[in-house]
Amino acid sequence: MAQRTRVYLTIDTESSMGGAWQNPALRPVPADRRIFCRIQGRDYGIGWQCQQLRERGLKATFFCEVLSSLVLGEDDSRAYLEYLLEQDQDVQMHVHPNFYFFAEKSWADAQGVAYFPPRLPDALSSLPAEDQATILRTAVEIFRYLTGRQPSAFRAGSYQASATTLAILSQLGLRIDSSYNPAYRTAGSFPEEVLPSNRPFFLEGMLEVPVTVVRQQLPVPNKPRGLMHLEICALSAAEMQSSLDQLHEAGISDVVIVHHSFACVKAKDVQYLNIRPDRIVMRRFTALLDFLASNSDRFEVATMGALAGAMPSPNTESRDFIPSLGYFMPLVRTFQQAVNRII
Repeated sequence: MAQRTRVYLTIDTESSMGGAWQNPALRPVPADRRIFCRIQGRDYGIGWQCQQLRERGLKATFFCEVLSSLVLGEDDSRAYLEYLLEQDQDVQMHVHPNFYFFAEKSWADAQGVAYFPPRLPDALSSLPAEDQATILRTAVEIFRYLTGRQPSAFRAGSYQASATTLAILSQLGLRIDSSYNPAYRTAGSFPEEVLPSNRPFFLEGMLEVPVTVVRQQLPVPNKPRGLMHLEICALSAAEMQSSLDQLHEAGISDVVIVHHSFACVKAKDVQYLNIRPDRIVMRRFTALLDFLASNSDRFEVATMGALAGAMPSPNTESRDFIPSLGYFMPLVRTFQQAVNRII
């Protein structure tokens, strides 16, 4: 019998700048609109996601952004961190430096001091090592303060990390990173390193568990070689299931799927004041969970926290394998998503 493939459902749980860099009258979006995604008192964000996971006896790793507490206040971040911990989900650390630099700018503005943020304030991998260290150290301290525990896994915002980032994370006591996304190499995800795809490896004392990528025949704007990562709002249920089948048949040990706290709603504005449910993405989410639950003989839904506790040695002899989606399924999905954007 073939070994089961470990599948990590990872949900980036984060606020948004909400246009605040461009418009000084705006503020970053609080958790109730961008993380809980509440519509008339009902959650379509992490509340709904946790309900679906709970009904099927599954867990996800929620990579939680904590630097937003510097701008929105600790109670805003504590609300979703405590909720996820109460739901017995795996809570790990996520960082968007945007919030750190916006907090510095807000302080400078209040003091009447000129302030010049980095050219790319949300690109962690583009920052000097000392700035990365300061930001990551601050994030770990906030995470510990708000959760009462040490994070063991990390994902950089927009996948923008590097070997330098991993070396700093290792010094801070983290054990796993899941920032490497081969589809985002040209956009700052380990742009200088030559790394394997779709299998774990060690780098700078950290176990890197990369985001899983697939290839389609249709051209993908700004993505090399038609690569797309396994993201629930980007791929149809059929594409996701086909990818998982191929990965298991190829003997891939670990698969990382991406989702977001806000992915199941459509926002009409950057402040998320006018949002409504995205039924297509919601159906994709439940279809994926049903597929994994009904194929537990082939797939084991695991968490980054559990992996950090076990820390198995990666199979360095395994080959890189990237599933192919062909032409027809991506074409159908592209048409479906085009319609979904306008209805």
